Amino acid sequence: MSFRWAVPERSVDHPSFPTLPVEIYLEILERLAPLGRKLSLEQTKTLTRFAGACKLFCHIALPRIYERVDLVGRVCYKPDDLSALREASWFSRISAREDLALWTVKCVKECNLRGVVLPSSNSSAVGVFAERYTSIFNHTVNLRRLTFTNCLIENEHWRAMMTLGALEELCIYHCVFAEAPQTIQPNHPVKISVPSVEFYRDDDDSTDDNAGVAAEKLDLSRLRSLKTDVGFAELLNWPQDCILEQLHVSRISYSNPEHQAILKPILRQTGQRVAELKLAFLDRIFLPDFGNQLRDIIPDNSQNLRSFTLVVDAMTREHVEAREMSSLVCRYIGFSPTMERLVVTSPKALTVPAWWRGTAPGRRFTPAQPLSSDHVQDITLRIILPVFPEINYVEIYRTALRLEGCSWVKVRAT
Repeated sequence: MSFRWAVPERSVDHPSFPTLPVEIYLEILERLAPLGRKLSLEQTKTLTRFAGACKLFCHIALPRIYERVDLVGRVCYKPDDLSALREASWFSRISAREDLALWTVKCVKECNLRGVVLPSSNSSAVGVFAERYTSIFNHTVNLRRLTFTNCLIENEHWRAMMTLGALEELCIYHCVFAEAPQTIQPNHPVKISVPSVEFYRDDDDSTDDNAGVAAEKLDLSRLRSLKTDVGFAELLNWPQDCILEQLHVSRISYSNPEHQAILKPILRQTGQRVAELKLAFLDRIFLPDFGNQLRDIIPDNSQNLRSFTLVVDAMTREHVEAREMSSLVCRYIGFSPTMERLVVTSPKALTVPAWWRGTAPGRRFTPAQPLSSDHVQDITLRIILPVFPEINYVEIYRTALRLEGCSWVKVRAT
């Protein structure tokens, strides 16, 4: 079925009945299902009924219904699982190359795949899912964000992703990768060129996920934003002309000298252009040695740094006073005159070793309460502002202040 922009015809019985402009219908849809938000089941049902009224309503509603698509790997479908049945029907219509189904695929801007067949699953199912999802990628010409969670990513997926010219964000969480050799096709890209990448492995930093396969597939020459763990960052081959502007590195171990050796060349390679840097440590930090570590890994050429975030563990939060930590950070990254945003934070809650607080094994606790806004403002005025005169946002241990006019105002912490 093909569509053309049109308006509903006037009723024969009421030739003077006014016809609403298309903008009014769009405003009604915005009230029913605001743009940029995930649709609830009820909103999806409402828009589906709206789309079935006429071709015009179909043309207006379907782009909103299929703007974000969540696909879950399934071999069997339950009769009462409405979303699963709709997904299966959509796949079959795409495979049949129905015009309406192919048109809806072009409306997809965000696609989230979860649990798409892990290696322990049936091998025949692997081929079914690979064919199913890559058939969608072949038509998602407007796809902006693609997410894989707990998936097996094979060569068919990589080849399909390389053709997504509009892709802006690629997110890969806790996935494994096939090692099968890939046949290079003439006039076909061999790497994925995307501005933003998020890549996080399992918490145990498993080495059997073949993450090196993913590292080889990424073209870093166009990369502007990278959020990952230190283990994957080590696998990347950084180009000399790197244009990275945002870098988040997590799961850094203060007590592991190998991590410092990994970070140092990466930050020196990317430091000239990075404007936003976030370093997240997973174990306790000790002073003053940590200051020397910061000095070694953060290069002096980070003159464009405008935002710096330091995440420390809860034990560090308990032992290192906010004023002392803020002073240390300012001392070792004070070479950036453009700094506008400074954050020193810690997780809200986590499990700590029993020996640390003499508690029962595995007991959870909540770290110290957030600081008072007066305390953070005093630290800002006395320590941070003299070093960073352009600063306008400060967050210390989950208490945040923003400069509004000439006053520091407490805001919600990020």
